[in-house]
Amino acid sequence: MEILMIIFGTTISFVILFLVIRSAVTEGINRSVLGKGLIQDNTADTQKAQQHFSMMRGGRVITYQKATEASYNEILSLLKHCAGILKSEGIPQWSYLLSGGEDAEIRKDILAGNTYAVYEKDELIGTFTLRRGPDSWDEHIWKERIDQDGLYLHRLAVYPQIRKEGIGSACLSWIEENFEGEVLMLDCVEANGELNRFYQKRGFESAGTFDGHNRYWKRL
Repeated sequence: MEILMIIFGTTISFVILFLVIRSAVTEGINRSVLGKGLIQDNTADTQKAQQHFSMMRGGRVITYQKATEASYNEILSLLKHCAGILKSEGIPQWSYLLSGGEDAEIRKDILAGNTYAVYEKDELIGTFTLRRGPDSWDEHIWKERIDQDGLYLHRLAVYPQIRKEGIGSACLSWIEENFEGEVLMLDCVEANGELNRFYQKRGFESAGTFDGHNRYWKRL
């Protein structure tokens, strides 16, 4: 009888654990677009099947969804908060953004479907912009290395208080999984050593330095 009670108790524990995990994943999916998502291209209406959530350590679930105009102020606030932290640390990155110089471009990318919002439950915790083909900044930075068909990553940001929790790395993993075979390109200022090391550890290859910015690329 004692053995049966132990087996029964173990079974109940596994059932409860299964229900908790299933509930977390379901909540994560419901915060995003179910099933398939459209990756909008400026030149073609291509579609890719996407999984819109990541499982983190400890059973945490973060979700990804295309940002909407309604989330513009929230995303802008997050980006400027991060820009302010960088300035306080003496890192000359996103100073133009902090001054309001990129407000219109940020809105434009949201409306074009290039910007993603990253959520944990109902809380915005991060964002990134993924654009096919270069904009004027990319053309300036990449010069002869420009790839007209490449994916360009901009404004990857998470709230500073959680930046050590693997959220940024999870975002890169999600991009790699959903854009397999693509070439991902990005740049960051030379002075931001932590960010440069982050991309190097994630397997990005150096494409040299221009105008104070290190250029990185990776075949996903």
